Amino acid sequence: MQDYRAPVNHYGSQNSTRPFNPKLLEEFQLFDINTQAREREIVETLGEIYSIIITLDHVEKAYLKDDIGSDEYTALANKLINQYRTYLSDKDVEERFHDLETFKTKWQITASNAITRLERGIPVTVEHGTSGDFGSQDNISQDGTANGVSNGNNKYSGKRVAEATGNFITVMDALKLNYKTREQLHPLMSELLLSVNRVTSNDFENRNKLVEWIIKINKLKNDESLSDSEVQQLLYALESAYKSFYTLLE
Repeated sequence: MQDYRAPVNHYGSQNSTRPFNPKLLEEFQLFDINTQAREREIVETLGEIYSIIITLDHVEKAYLKDDIGSDEYTALANKLINQYRTYLSDKDVEERFHDLETFKTKWQITASNAITRLERGIPVTVEHGTSGDFGSQDNISQDGTANGVSNGNNKYSGKRVAEATGNFITVMDALKLNYKTREQLHPLMSELLLSVNRVTSNDFENRNKLVEWIIKINKLKNDESLSDSEVQQLLYALESAYKSFYTLLE
C-alpha cells in the first residue's frame, strides 16, 4: 500500500523521510480550455458569493462570542450583505444561483448564522435595535439634553430625531413615487431602521412591522416588485410606526 502522508520536504528531495505524491504538484484546471469568458465570469462570481457566505458566518459567530463589538460587526455585516446583493444583481448570476436554499444545498454549505442573516438582509444589531452610539458626545448639548430633546430621564438627540423623521418621510414619498423593487426600497428601509436605532434602543409599537417589511422586500427577486396592495400596506405600517416612534419621544 502506498504511503500518501505529507512529506517532510515538500520538494521531494532525497532528504525527504516519506514518499512524495507527484500529483500534488499537478495544476488543476478550473475551466475547460473552450470555456467562454462570460461563463468563467459567472462561475468566479458564484465562488465569491460562496466566500461571502462563509466569511459572514465567521463574523456572526465572532459577534455572538463578543470577539468583536457591535459597531465593527454592523459595518462588516453590512458590507458583506451589500456585496452579496451586488453580485446577485447580475441576472445571469442570479439565474445560476437560483436561490439561497438551493445554493446552500448544492454546495453543502453549513453556515446557518450567515444564511439567516442573508435571508433577513440586515445585521442583527439593526434588526434588534442594538446598533448605534446612543447619546454620543457630539450630540449632547451643554444642558445635557442631547441637543435639547428630553423626556424625564430619557434623552434623545434632536439631530438624530430629525434624521429618523426625514427617513420616514423619504420612504413614504418613495412609495408614492411608485418605488416597488428591492433595489429601490431595501436601502431606504434599512437606513430608516438604522436611524431609528440611533435615536433609541427602546422598542416601540409597530417597530417589528418595519423589520418584517425589510425582510419581505429583501426576498424579492430582481424581476419582482411589490403589488399596489402591498405598497398600501407598507405605507400604513410606516405611518403607524411613525406615530408610535413619536409617542415614545413624548
